[in-house]
Amino acid sequence: MGVPVPRWGIRLMKTKWGSCNPAKGLVWLNLDLAKKPLAALDYVILHEMAHFISPRHDELFLNTVDRNMPGWRQIRSDLNALPLSD
Repeated sequence: MGVPVPRWGIRLMKTKWGSCNPAKGLVWLNLDLAKKPLAALDYVILHEMAHFISPRHDELFLNTVDRNMPGWRQIRSDLNALPLSD
């Protein structure tokens, strides 16, 4: 993707699958992703990394995700149909 590898961590998150702070070079992943399909983890990592290219969900962001994972919309839909925690 041509972006620096961020610092990252895993924590229990009650309302989302991941978060990114491009200014601090930091990505957090929800611990409960470990219980979800591997494609979901790949999607969330890609989603958060794409924020290093564009901090918003704008056309540049969407093009980045499309280019790197063409089927991401179905994976996101499947993931969001699952509970955040079990």
